[in-house]
Amino acid sequence: MGESATPPLTGFDSWSANDYSNFVTICAAAVGSTLLVVFKSRCVKISLCFGLWSCDREVQDASDDEEAIIPPNSGPSTAPALANDQP
Repeated sequence: MGESATPPLTGFDSWSANDYSNFVTICAAAVGSTLLVVFKSRCVKISLCFGLWSCDREVQDASDDEEAIIPPNSGPSTAPALANDQP
């Protein structure tokens, strides 16, 4: 009797939906991190694919830097004392 000869599954044939979603997530993270590095750089002219896509950027001045997360200490605290803060 004849056996049905099916070729073995290789490559993308054996992937499940979870494998596809992992692949898409990793690719999106790679593209996103590359774009983050490109747009955070201080380069004035960015050119990709041998000039196929290029961009002239306006570089920020030193005074335009991001604000500090913790403001500098300007002396004693002027916040009102809480009722539970008894010595």
